[in-house]
Amino acid sequence: MKHHYKTLLAGISLLLSVTACDNYLDITPKGEAVLNTTADYLGLLEESMPTYTGSEFGYMANVVTYYDRSQLDGYSYPLISSSYFWDESIDRSQYMDDSAGESQLYNSCYTRISKYNIIIDNIGDAEGSEADKTLGIAQAKIMRAYNYFWLINTFAVPYDPTTAETDKGIILHTHFDLEAKSVQSTVADAYQLICQDIEDALDDLPEQALNTYRPDKAFGYAFKAKVMLYMRNYDAALEAALEALEHGNHKLWDMPAWLQQTADGIYGSGTDLSQDWIYSMVLMNAMHNYDDPENLLYQPMNAVFNATMLNKATADLYDKLNDVRYRGVFSWNMPQRPTAEEGSVAFMYGTNVKLNEAGMRLSEVYLIIAECYARQGNVNETVNYLNTLREKRFLNYTPLTTDDLNNDAAQALAFVREERRRELVTSYNDFFDMRRFCAEFGETLIKTYIDSQGETHTFTLRPNSHLLTFPFPIKAMQTSDLTQNSK
Repeated sequence: MKHHYKTLLAGISLLLSVTACDNYLDITPKGEAVLNTTADYLGLLEESMPTYTGSEFGYMANVVTYYDRSQLDGYSYPLISSSYFWDESIDRSQYMDDSAGESQLYNSCYTRISKYNIIIDNIGDAEGSEADKTLGIAQAKIMRAYNYFWLINTFAVPYDPTTAETDKGIILHTHFDLEAKSVQSTVADAYQLICQDIEDALDDLPEQALNTYRPDKAFGYAFKAKVMLYMRNYDAALEAALEALEHGNHKLWDMPAWLQQTADGIYGSGTDLSQDWIYSMVLMNAMHNYDDPENLLYQPMNAVFNATMLNKATADLYDKLNDVRYRGVFSWNMPQRPTAEEGSVAFMYGTNVKLNEAGMRLSEVYLIIAECYARQGNVNETVNYLNTLREKRFLNYTPLTTDDLNNDAAQALAFVREERRRELVTSYNDFFDMRRFCAEFGETLIKTYIDSQGETHTFTLRPNSHLLTFPFPIKAMQTSDLTQNSK
């Protein structure tokens, strides 16, 4: 006999209020509907504006800064300031209320996971084709893995193969069960589930998904590559990333061609892009949609807002004359806020460029391949894949050569790391990369800061700092049997 969960919908989406408590979910009625068909269940995969709100990620990663140094200095927003100043003296757990971005991230990820569990548990009994049932389970499993990946890399220590079996992790649920006890797992447990979900899903993911909010096979292999990279299994990461290139209709976004086409459409054929003013004027009228074929999975992230600016250290990583990523996204030629750090750069608000901060793009696959080749000592292939990406990002591009890197694997890896910062700027990768590199290489990071009074300060981040792990939300600690992973 068919059994369908009576779920709570607002429009076509299930609304769940999650606290990760001992009963897993607290559900607040917002109107009721019954899931009967495979189409009903597949609809739970749809989320046109996913919420990934890692508000402090960019500050912690030393990528962005706050527009008003006096507020930054005065800890007007303690989570922002403690993140930016790498302040280990602050007990961040006391600020992890419902307003904190990472608390919202925690709740939204578990909300999605509950939906995916409903699909996995029940779509098999729904009215509809077997093909839809297979598709629904595959897409739900890969998305469940994706959200657990976010959680384990935000609220637990970075993966270390020597300690993962004992490192405290997160709560894992593989079924929608209101009575299930919430048990804290280990980091190894979380990665084991993530890997199993990926393997279960890969064969049944479509070559082309209904839209870029839903996962396809190219994304599946790209995500597998990313997980293997974080687990330091570089051979497997390389194999999966190369496989990702073989699927779907994805291609790199040709930014110079796009910019030229946009300029020609506004100012006439043959517009001279060397003129400084053209960039801002063009980009204010430009469009780069979420469904661009470069996007393997489109998931926006609430990481860039009016108070945020790119800091000087990150801005200086770019070729400011020829790198379209820089000149097309940041208001480099506009008046800067006098209260901000000197050399910081504002984001170009008003442009319709979609950065896909919380999803995955094809460009990241090329960077994964380049990193794996560098780790294998193959500088030539590292350069080849870097050039394939970079020629789609630069005006007047001069290809990189092995001589530029002294044919040295260590230099090649260092260059890849910088390229990741340029290409994936303002995404969750800023923080996640910082975590994994600090943990793997035991790196101690140092930065200088000139405060609102003109005084220079030096800040240090240790590789084992608790700051590299965000605390669990207050509500989760009150309602679940969790051991706090950080403070």
